[in-house]
Amino acid sequence: MNVATAYHDRPDILDAWNRMLATATGPETLYQSPQFFNYLTGMDQEQNAAHELFIVRRRVDYEIVGFVPVRTITCDLDFRVGPVSLFKRKVRACQILGSVPLLDETQDGLADFVIQQLLERYAECQVLYMQAYPEDAGAKLQDIAGVSAYVRYGWRPCHTQPLPKGVDAYLQKFSSKKRYNLSRQVRLLTEAAGALQVLRIEQPEQVAAMLDATVAIDPSELADRHTEQRRLEGLARNGLLLSYVIRCGEEDVAVVFGSRSASVWHVHRISCQQKYLNLSVGTSAIHLAVQDVLANFAFNDIDYGYGTPNAEFRSTHVLKARGHVLLHRAHSLTALLLKIHGTYDRLNDGMIRQVKRLQKWQAQRKQAARKAQPKADQAPAAS
Repeated sequence: MNVATAYHDRPDILDAWNRMLATATGPETLYQSPQFFNYLTGMDQEQNAAHELFIVRRRVDYEIVGFVPVRTITCDLDFRVGPVSLFKRKVRACQILGSVPLLDETQDGLADFVIQQLLERYAECQVLYMQAYPEDAGAKLQDIAGVSAYVRYGWRPCHTQPLPKGVDAYLQKFSSKKRYNLSRQVRLLTEAAGALQVLRIEQPEQVAAMLDATVAIDPSELADRHTEQRRLEGLARNGLLLSYVIRCGEEDVAVVFGSRSASVWHVHRISCQQKYLNLSVGTSAIHLAVQDVLANFAFNDIDYGYGTPNAEFRSTHVLKARGHVLLHRAHSLTALLLKIHGTYDRLNDGMIRQVKRLQKWQAQRKQAARKAQPKADQAPAAS
């Protein structure tokens, strides 16, 4: 396994890298692409680079069998009381970009070799971090000698949306009632706010206007505008930015923040004007953006990250279980820290469940008491 950061853009390297990406099945190939690595290089050019690219070759014929882009970051272990953070413990991490290493799966023991190599090369880091590792592949991590896997906050649902071919096929996935409701929500929004424009944001020169819209919607975004503009312009220069501004009349009513790989559109968040929330502006914004994506791109899926879809899109979305996986030496102080955090987190989650059960029980009792009251009032008085 060799460091190839300095020559990552060499034509033969790029050719092999793109060929492996074309058959990759991981959930976040965006982050292990040459374009994203170029973006990281541009962002780190004014400081010591925190990212590296490793190339894995077979010893017998020097054939490339893997690309492993990584960067060093810190992860937070949040100790909470209920939903409130009590304190956080920072953990040094080597993040494996793309979560699932980009390796030739026909090579037995290759993943184990890569994990062991990274643990040795990043001995100053406490964990190897994969931010969206699929649960159905989790069993593979248990077989790595001397290594344990900790899933921070457990396996959680991510919602994705398989994309059909074209807008008409997308609309047909909804019932006639839902299609009517979505159309009606857009119509009511335009009646209240003005004529509709769907502005696609892909180029660096478009980023400033998108941030103007963001600040108009939420003034608190102004605080770190310079950093955010530099980040988004960097993504755009490398062909990774795909966001939308939804404008009605002269007013920007929503911003859909997204990025793209060759086959997946990643939606990171939706920012909306609060005064139009009663008109379902967020639902309308993503509905309009999806239609533009279908009309102009050929993605296989939309990935919305951790969470669940709202009611209007549950028929078209698919939940996939993923987790924040932290790999670490099985016998170490880090293993003890993570065990304590896991125990604490389970106890806290149990307390939250008990509180919710109690609140539900109290609400049911109040409802039963309200129903019983009229019957008591109507009962005949004793003679």
